[in-house]
Amino acid sequence: MSINIVQQLKLLQHIYSKSTTWDEELRASRQTVPEDVTMEQLQALEAAGHEPNRFVRPQHEDTIQELRTLAERWTVQDASRAFVASLWSAPMIWRSLLTGKLIASSIPNHEYKPYPSSHKCQICGLDVNDGVDTSLQWYWRMTSGTPLDGNMFGHALAMREMAASPEIPAPTEYDRWTLRAVLTVLRNLPPKTRYSKAADAMKKAQLLPSKKIYVYRDLLETLALTGILDTPEQPGMVTAFTSYAERDKRPNTRVEVQAPLAWWDSSFGINEQNLSRIFSEFNCNDVSLEHRPEPNPPANETVIGAFESRRSVGTKAKVPKKSPDAGTGEVQPGDVYAVKVLSGAWVTVYCHEVKDKRARVEYLDGVFPDMPGKEELILTVRPRPDERWQCSAIGMDSTSWVRRVARDMPAPAADQPAPNRIPFHAAKELRHMASWCFPDL
Repeated sequence: MSINIVQQLKLLQHIYSKSTTWDEELRASRQTVPEDVTMEQLQALEAAGHEPNRFVRPQHEDTIQELRTLAERWTVQDASRAFVASLWSAPMIWRSLLTGKLIASSIPNHEYKPYPSSHKCQICGLDVNDGVDTSLQWYWRMTSGTPLDGNMFGHALAMREMAASPEIPAPTEYDRWTLRAVLTVLRNLPPKTRYSKAADAMKKAQLLPSKKIYVYRDLLETLALTGILDTPEQPGMVTAFTSYAERDKRPNTRVEVQAPLAWWDSSFGINEQNLSRIFSEFNCNDVSLEHRPEPNPPANETVIGAFESRRSVGTKAKVPKKSPDAGTGEVQPGDVYAVKVLSGAWVTVYCHEVKDKRARVEYLDGVFPDMPGKEELILTVRPRPDERWQCSAIGMDSTSWVRRVARDMPAPAADQPAPNRIPFHAAKELRHMASWCFPDL
């Protein structure tokens, strides 16, 4: 049995949406494979090199050397062509070639220097303590974009995959138009526009074959990391290497992204000098968005478009009935809320405490086709790939598609310490932020 790339992604999506178990020896969350996944399907994933729970533990010197060695296979011009192709026609993993090449070319020789409270290197950001599921990393590269925060090992894994390809993808005319369209939107943003609104503007223009807002945000982070959306004080990699510790500084605790994007807004504009250095062979002038050429290939024939079109469009969804276990009154500690992320995809959050009408909430394990009942809840926290994540949310009881489903529930099980940083968000953002903890959504 063999399965194509889209089928692999759909199968991994199904597997990775289920509950996880913390493996202390690996220091990683091991995925529970659903009973409806057959042995033949798992063997097909294994034959493709993408079976779930394929863990490795990266080492500091080895990872840096591998990244440098792999990067030597391509020039920056090769990487820029692959980047442009990945905007539409080619799989998104090819976007990582540019960031990987720039990081490998600029990273200095250095000794492993971990933070006092973790095993993450302050220079390069590599965590040598925890196991990494290489199949999950491939899934993210194909469905979300580049390894964010300059993830060294994530780039090495992506470049392994790309090195196995006989050639880099050649950008089509529509890919080239897409590059110009992205730059046009960014150049014409109102002054002081921050990254979230910039992503909204690109998504509204439907510039990528993906419908997920975080694919657009990932693209902005990638452009910032390279140096196209940087600032004089926070340069991108094409200008100079900046340490992970420097990139991890933010203007305030509510900013999720790293530098340079954390400090950038549209008043800085595009770094045209760096743009010319990286995309020297491409026309980067503005283009008319009103006279868009016919997409080639059509969006639903791209890898990400075919993957995201897995759910058919039905009649307008009705708001589900109130859960019999929801109780009455405002949010309180011990409440569990269901959040509708997509049609046919609900997740849940647990409320730890309430202060000043804000609820400190955290995602729980499990993705449900319908709003779950109390008996279906999985009282285990669902962390981000590198750490637990919580936020202080306002509007839990007044947001569409956020519904309380249980009260007075015990605190969920967790294998990692609670986060030190608790950002503030509106409850409506929970449906978008779910992809940080559920990479398949």
